[in-house]
Amino acid sequence: MATEIQTKQPTNETFHFINNPADAINEAAIGLTEHNPNLSYSLSHKIVYRSDLDTFREDHVTTIGFAGGGHEPMFSGFVGPSFLSASVSGNIFASPTAAQIFEAIKLCQPPNSISKGTLIVCGNYTGDILNAGLAITRATAAGYKVRFVPVGDDVAVGRKKGGKVGRRGLSGHVVGLKIACALADQGQSLEVVGDVMEFIAANSGTIAVAFDRVALPNDIVTEIQALPPLTIELGLGCHGEPGLRRISPVPNPEALTKEMINLLTDISDPDRGFIPFTGKGDEEAILLVNSSGSTSDEVLARFAELAIAELASQGITVTRLTLGPMVTSLKQSGFGFTVWRLPGVDEKGALSKEEALKCWDRKVNTPSWRQ
Repeated sequence: MATEIQTKQPTNETFHFINNPADAINEAAIGLTEHNPNLSYSLSHKIVYRSDLDTFREDHVTTIGFAGGGHEPMFSGFVGPSFLSASVSGNIFASPTAAQIFEAIKLCQPPNSISKGTLIVCGNYTGDILNAGLAITRATAAGYKVRFVPVGDDVAVGRKKGGKVGRRGLSGHVVGLKIACALADQGQSLEVVGDVMEFIAANSGTIAVAFDRVALPNDIVTEIQALPPLTIELGLGCHGEPGLRRISPVPNPEALTKEMINLLTDISDPDRGFIPFTGKGDEEAILLVNSSGSTSDEVLARFAELAIAELASQGITVTRLTLGPMVTSLKQSGFGFTVWRLPGVDEKGALSKEEALKCWDRKVNTPSWRQ
């Protein structure tokens, strides 16, 4: 079980390349969109959207991802053809407002005509859920067609601790959106796109580890809360929330990977056995190895090799792999594994394995997705 240590933690200094902290999100989004002609930006509501949205929304389901800032490239870096229609950003680690989300819904649906609707996805956090609910209530009353899927994939939060609130969202929704947005791009209905998103969320899990917490960019130089020497925190949240447990001394990469993968695959654990593996030894999965901010591709690649080998030893074949900084926590020194169990051959679900892989392999035109 997760334990919180009440003793005062040491702090270090870190640096942020920013001007006025209040302008950080807008300046980053303006820079992103100025150098990507596929993207446009609504400054007043912090919405990045695909530049062809006026025509795309006429006959396609549109998709919106939203979150607080500080997790870039999620979601602004995943906006573009065959991926998100729009993203909405709040301030650093703060949900966008209901007004921002409502503006994104209006932007994604054509005025004065029948829309195929909009799928909205976010991580499972209270502020995000509340603001999305307010926005969707308002949008529905105004005649907009919306489906909302919050995703909680953090297996560090067990059923007992999560209770009615559920698990935190980490990087599982990025995996799901890669498939759901591909289906939307192919002209599928909102019902199909939403069902697939929910299906993937129910078959995915994430576990992360880090050497430090996070420092908000309140100034160029800020304090960062440090862990004790030679210590890592398993299951640390993407906003610095307490993890499952601290480990000292730091285990070697093989032992760390084994423990992390087992947290994702152990179906005998009634509290954390979220991904419904069968244990029959003939299963397949998609693996995302995510940098929390400062972990290099080379390090991620080594952990990917170890994870693939550990999964194989359990009869789980990694059919597709992607790695890199997908969902970051500013400059946090850490990484995470997200595993999505692919549908079995005879499994009746929202989509088949062949359909899933075809969507996964579909080329996108976005700034940040690692194809």
